[in-house]
Amino acid sequence: MQIAETQTIRQGHKHSLNVRWDELDANRHVNNKNYQGYLDEARMKAMRDWGAPMEEFADKGFGPVILNLNLKFIKEISYPEEITIESDLILTSPTRAVFEQKILLSNGKLACQASTEWTLLDLNRKRPAKFMDVL
Repeated sequence: MQIAETQTIRQGHKHSLNVRWDELDANRHVNNKNYQGYLDEARMKAMRDWGAPMEEFADKGFGPVILNLNLKFIKEISYPEEITIESDLILTSPTRAVFEQKILLSNGKLACQASTEWTLLDLNRKRPAKFMDVL
């Protein structure tokens, strides 16, 4: 099956968390390495809430592999901010998907846009699996 266009698989997941003091850099803003941790956690939470926890993929012989990351930093995040991460999962080919994510501040302003392209690797065959077959 070839996909001519992208197809949204899941959308609208929201995950909120509070910034911790130890996540700040010397300028008292969230260190950029922590953004990726926030996004990772939101992706795993989204998959779990959508009924597809990563632990089950591992038990079935599949593992997620990130192929490409793109983060656009728009506004600084400071302590003690509560942020919300919105996530959508979009199928871009039979074997690839993209998580489109936004980090929003408590006032609703956009702090970061992120795009994470990934695949599910069949760990036995060492080949990408078809997303819809695994999901």
